[in-house]
Amino acid sequence: MADISKRHYNDEAQMPGKLKSIFLSIRYLEALIFLTPTMMGLVVFLPAISFRYAVEALLACAGSFLIAAAILAINDWADINLDSQNSLKRRETFLERGITPNQMLALSISLAAVGMAFFAALSRLQAAIALVWFGLGLAYSVPIGALRGKGIPLFSSFLHFSGTLVAFLLGALTFAPADWRMILVASYPAVLLTAGHLIQEVQDYEEDRLSGCQTNAVRFGRKAVFISGCLLFGLSFLLLYWLAAGGFFPGVFKYTSILYLLYGALAMQAYRAGLTRDSVRHLRKQYRILFAVVVLAMLVGNLLAKAAI
Repeated sequence: MADISKRHYNDEAQMPGKLKSIFLSIRYLEALIFLTPTMMGLVVFLPAISFRYAVEALLACAGSFLIAAAILAINDWADINLDSQNSLKRRETFLERGITPNQMLALSISLAAVGMAFFAALSRLQAAIALVWFGLGLAYSVPIGALRGKGIPLFSSFLHFSGTLVAFLLGALTFAPADWRMILVASYPAVLLTAGHLIQEVQDYEEDRLSGCQTNAVRFGRKAVFISGCLLFGLSFLLLYWLAAGGFFPGVFKYTSILYLLYGALAMQAYRAGLTRDSVRHLRKQYRILFAVVVLAMLVGNLLAKAAI
């Protein structure tokens, strides 16, 4: 009896540490990046500044963050066998934090369920779209037989593009009915994040090649995919120029296209370094800061314009 009580006490003592490990397994930074399209949809289609709209925006942001975190968690769960065999990724896996695959799967499902509940509080349509977004994440990560979206060239990029469009709609539909303008504006973050996905595949080329995962970079080569990603980044600047000229964003953002020259210089450094994992990883850190500044300024500029109305 004493042994049972002691074991029960030890289990209770370990619970706070276990919960901390589970919460640390959430990829917060990347979930925030995938929250960006939803925030853009909210800000562009926000009718005015008010307490009610602020509450609705917070619900949409919370729901989007949780769905994104759930998608990233299910990706970690699906990749655990490969990541455990990779010396570069092994230390970053949830297994190293004492989390089991079943617990990681439960975390993903829980995050998705709570995220969809937030959207259900806004509208049934948004809850359904949130389910579609999570389904696209499953299609990317979870294998069906020998196939999964991550390992199908071009289709993997389509899933990223579609997922970003859906994430944008989750924000925009909070304040406005669906129309063609939403798709036009959503094309900017969709192209931007799809370009980032291609560059990430170049970074992970060696691991994916050794594991037999047919990403775009493995199928078409690092240089071709890297150049394609850089061209898509250029297209994103052209889209931003066009959208700013059309009044969707403050007109001053037309001139951010000059920043593509800065991105090009950074990309050239990685290219000359041979597109090694470290050089591409460094590039990703640099352009994430660049685009974070642009998007943050865009969001603040739109909010200030709404407040002035």
